[in-house]
Amino acid sequence: MLRVAKKTALERRQSARAPGRRRRLVIGSLLSVFLLLLVAAAGGYLYLRGSLAQQGGVIKVAGLSASVEIVRDVDAVPHIYAENSPDAYFGLGYVHAQDRLWQMEYQRRVVQGRLAEILGPDAIQRDRMLRTVGIYRAAVKAWETFPADSKQAVNAYVAGVNAFINSHAGGSLPPEFTMLRLSPEPWSGPDVLAGVKLLAWNLDSLSYSTELLADDIIRRVGQVRAQQLMPDYPQDAPAIIPAQGRDRRQEAASAAVDEMRLLTGATLINDGGMGSNCWAIDGAKSATGKPLLANDPHLWTTLPGNWYVAHLCGAELDVIGATIPGLPIVVTGRNRQIAWGITHLAADVQDLYLERFDSTGRMTEFRGQLEPLQVLAETIKVRGEGDVTHIVRATRHGPLISDPINLNDSQLPKDRRQGQLAPLALRWSALDPEDNTVDSFLRLNRAQNWGEFKQALRNHAAPGLSFVYADVENNIGVCAAGRIPLRTARVGITASEGWSGANEWSGYIPFDDLPQSYNPAEHFIITANNRPVDGAYKYFLGAQWAAPYRAERIRELIESKQKLDLEDQAAIQGDTESLQARELLPLLLKIVESQTDQQRRALQLLAAWNCDARGDSAATAIYETWIERLPRAMLGDELGPQLMERYERRFDYVSSFLANSLKEGASPWCDDITTPEHEDCSGIAGRALDEALAYLQSRQGSRIEDWRWDRIHMVVFPHQLSENNAILRRLFSRSIPNGGDRSTVNIGTFTFDQVFEQRTAPSYRQLIDLSNSEPGRFIAAIGQSGHLLSPHYDDYLNDWQAGRYRPMRFDRAVVEQGRKASLSLEP
Repeated sequence: MLRVAKKTALERRQSARAPGRRRRLVIGSLLSVFLLLLVAAAGGYLYLRGSLAQQGGVIKVAGLSASVEIVRDVDAVPHIYAENSPDAYFGLGYVHAQDRLWQMEYQRRVVQGRLAEILGPDAIQRDRMLRTVGIYRAAVKAWETFPADSKQAVNAYVAGVNAFINSHAGGSLPPEFTMLRLSPEPWSGPDVLAGVKLLAWNLDSLSYSTELLADDIIRRVGQVRAQQLMPDYPQDAPAIIPAQGRDRRQEAASAAVDEMRLLTGATLINDGGMGSNCWAIDGAKSATGKPLLANDPHLWTTLPGNWYVAHLCGAELDVIGATIPGLPIVVTGRNRQIAWGITHLAADVQDLYLERFDSTGRMTEFRGQLEPLQVLAETIKVRGEGDVTHIVRATRHGPLISDPINLNDSQLPKDRRQGQLAPLALRWSALDPEDNTVDSFLRLNRAQNWGEFKQALRNHAAPGLSFVYADVENNIGVCAAGRIPLRTARVGITASEGWSGANEWSGYIPFDDLPQSYNPAEHFIITANNRPVDGAYKYFLGAQWAAPYRAERIRELIESKQKLDLEDQAAIQGDTESLQARELLPLLLKIVESQTDQQRRALQLLAAWNCDARGDSAATAIYETWIERLPRAMLGDELGPQLMERYERRFDYVSSFLANSLKEGASPWCDDITTPEHEDCSGIAGRALDEALAYLQSRQGSRIEDWRWDRIHMVVFPHQLSENNAILRRLFSRSIPNGGDRSTVNIGTFTFDQVFEQRTAPSYRQLIDLSNSEPGRFIAAIGQSGHLLSPHYDDYLNDWQAGRYRPMRFDRAVVEQGRKASLSLEP
């Protein structure tokens, strides 16, 4: 009994100590796991740091004729010094690959239709469209006839890219390659040409998508009401080249243009997101007595950013500005004699053709004859799944883009489907077998005067651009460039009959007849995607010009001072006064009477507002949220949810429609056809205001005066791999509060599917002074490096949002003062 009793007491003591022992074991295990995770994280960090770009020392590479020095300044801009231009292009290819190889690989896969190969089935739809359009096939064809001297430059650039690829693998490649267990393929000449065509697709595809939208709206509400939703471009809006500023060779009888406008039916306007601002003032208005040039291209926000600032110096080449990774060219910048900037011309360079098949579905009709369809089987490799065979069909007019649209649509949920399209072929100038756009930019980078500048632009194909020019001799100019179709008959807002042969292209507008102006009498030039020319013009350029708000505001600010300097130019680029609000707000305040205390307080704020869409403004938050909801309140019943979603993204349509409807006061569009009651615009606008105020209160509390626009308006820079993964999004993507709206010079456009997220932006800003005072200033939206662990991954972001700039170091002595590191490439 004693032994049993003692044992029981021992067991009791051990049982009493057991919880403490278990706690210590659990804590010890958790600590071990934490230490293992910490070691793994540290190891991963050190592993990823091994793929950062080498910025100093000496690297032996094959393909150079002499040594190349790459000096990186404190702002991460590489200054590439070579004994000849091919070696300078080689150096640019090498640094592009060092800092942006993942971005280059991703863009190449986009244009080739090979994203599903690395991202899986979610990318199949995009691959189908790009395989059908055939941008990469067109690039391969264009490479065959590319000019020999420029082919040498491209090949040198490609050799630089491949020199980096050949000497890096595994952990020495950017982190994205490690994450995807991917190795980059060698770069090639067609890859370079395809990069420009991808940019053209992103800008030009508004043309065909607008034709699809117009066709759907006409079928929904009829031709007359569609005209109201897509109003004509304002006749009193400023043009890039006023009538008195054009060469008289471009004047033509107005009767021909009037006839074309009647055939057009309704003119079209772009969506207000993609675009650019650029202007130049000559010495008469410049504080330095020499021209000033400002440019801020608007593109989709992305991370890494669209642009990479670089300086190339080799023999006759000495140029600095914004490059695009994957291309051996400075797109916007300056050399020792001239400076230039670009904006999208918004010319109509795409047409859709409705095709008629025979009973077999293998032949199409053209002028009474049957022609066989061109058929190509494309194999889309899909990560984690089997291959997908996609059949590409084309007619004489181009690829049948209705095929991927219909296939993709059929795989959506039933409530999201748009309905099957009839066979539609895409005619697009960028698909021509010859494309010397890269050659044009290579020559432009070396041009020394207006004559050489224009000569370089003769080769430019796509996208259609307005090039603004300034030089050290106190000249300024603007020149449109690109292949703009000559159409034999009607210019329509919907697809043309493909079988009749009556609506074919007969060539392109001759370069000398494209809009251009040199040293205009008013001493400045403004381009903001607005209409290129005033008055009569003997060719049809298009009609999808941006609403004139930005152009009008830039003109206001330039004319407000007798002399301007770079600080004034920076202030214009950062301006957030909303001319749309200046136009629409008085109309809204006139028809809406406050019904509640909250409405009264909101309307009082708006009545006192100066229409400056600053981020810290409560009135801005109220106006933008109100104006975002108003179109759907007016039109949602007539258009339905799917069509309304497409229409409301077209800012310029919507702004003109709202202005016209609110001026009428009793627009029939304000009546909700789904209710027996008759609604007027006052009631509809009041209801939209209530919805806006409820939304803002849910996000920012009940005190209206404390609301801010930039609490809900964020500019978002998504990384390609992070959109559908919250953890990766936190690691790779960036966002920042922002002001502005769709009409401001400092554009702050926002999306409707992700409310108030800004996804197009002034992705690069440059200010150039052609005097000797300073070469210029710049700021890009994110940073130079595409590597997550680089200090230059996002170091531009705060300065970009605040409108601060970095110096454009051009002279060697200034570069040396800002030197951070120097790398030597040796043959």
